[in-house]
Amino acid sequence: MAIAGAAFIVAIAGCLFTALALLRPSAPRTHEVHLTTDSLQRTASLAEQIRAEGARHHLNIVLAAKEYGTLSALEEVDSPSEMKCALVMGGVTTRDYPHVRTVTALGKEHLHLLVKRDLADKGISGLRGKRIGLGPPTTASYHVARDVLNFVGLLSAVATRSEGYSMEAVTPQEALHEMARIEALEEPERAEAIARLPDAVMFLSPLPSPLARHLITGFGYRLMPLPIAEAYGLDRLNPPSAEGVRIDRSVLTPGVIPAYTYGSDPAEPAKECPTICAPLILVAQKDVDPEAVSFLLETIYGSSLTNVIRPPALNEQASAFPRHPGTERYLHRDDPLLTPEVASSFGKVASGIGYFLWGVIALYGFLRLRNLRRFESYYSEIGQIEMIARGLEVDPAAPGDVPALRAHLEGRLTALKCKVLKEFAEGGLSGEGLMAGIIALINDTRDSLAGMVTARNGGAEDRPHDKAKHV
Repeated sequence: MAIAGAAFIVAIAGCLFTALALLRPSAPRTHEVHLTTDSLQRTASLAEQIRAEGARHHLNIVLAAKEYGTLSALEEVDSPSEMKCALVMGGVTTRDYPHVRTVTALGKEHLHLLVKRDLADKGISGLRGKRIGLGPPTTASYHVARDVLNFVGLLSAVATRSEGYSMEAVTPQEALHEMARIEALEEPERAEAIARLPDAVMFLSPLPSPLARHLITGFGYRLMPLPIAEAYGLDRLNPPSAEGVRIDRSVLTPGVIPAYTYGSDPAEPAKECPTICAPLILVAQKDVDPEAVSFLLETIYGSSLTNVIRPPALNEQASAFPRHPGTERYLHRDDPLLTPEVASSFGKVASGIGYFLWGVIALYGFLRLRNLRRFESYYSEIGQIEMIARGLEVDPAAPGDVPALRAHLEGRLTALKCKVLKEFAEGGLSGEGLMAGIIALINDTRDSLAGMVTARNGGAEDRPHDKAKHV
């Protein structure tokens, strides 16, 4: 009893210790996350703000020194490199990316089409044969711009070998540096340098775009509307481009650049300028720790950064890639422990346990009844032996003379006793009290067997002392 009591106390103490360890929240560890940056100033600034705010949410975000376009960033995240997260444009892919998962959409980037002042009133068809700056081919902006131009019937000179537009692959940063250089020139060198600028520039950027503002206020460019978004989005089975890049038009949506975004005197644009928008998406490698992704979402949705970014609600987003497990974890962070689904699961489990216990009880009852029936068969056999001994039942196998009948019945009792003991020893019978009772009954029957046989034959069998007295 002392050992049992000590074991019970130790078990209770262990349970309490385990419960306290589980209930006591542990300090979250800091996760290191490598994030790619973009050539656009606004996107790079957004990445820097996420890095600064992440330090307050158990994240050490390391920004890449190299600038990545969308396609190169997707390749990095999909490969086993240290770059685990990236800011990319949604809807632009070259293949499937099995290791890329969506964390969240951060906002929309608007497609800007800026043209020199003398081309502003000629419409988009006036760009035929002109020089258009689309940026480098590694960017999503380049491929979306080319797809939109193809949609309206403008093909590049490379494709048409005639009056198509020519492309200039200048990054936004390079364009800003070139404009700063031009502004420092004196006339007439300055006018000559401005004349060498592209006739149009087309790129995706969040609002307001520093590049667009500089082109409009410093070099006389004008925004050209793109009222084709609805029609453009209807053709969602568009084939990949010649470079193998596919534009998922279902991800691109209509949008507007509000009036006065880039100037007020004169207003630029003078009224809402329709255009096409692409989502800016934060993606992560599928093996990134879900806790780190959850902290990243907490940084975006649960800090002062939320009012700056104004990201769309997570549960309203259409994911370009499958959701990251960390996003699912963040979405369900406030779910009650006992939800209707969990309660239903518990009910099913409880029903299963109930059925199992019912089955165990039924099996136990069956085995118990079977055991009792075995004892009943032994009692029945003993009763049959007594009935034969008294002459109340006929046994065709029993001999007719008294001594042989007694020996026969005693042999049956002995065989029955051996059978009972063997089954008890092998576990076929349980219940020591029942077994002891049947053994006692066999012994009592054996002791009274002589008298029952004699009574059956009307005292024909003489007792041993009567035979001696007769002699």
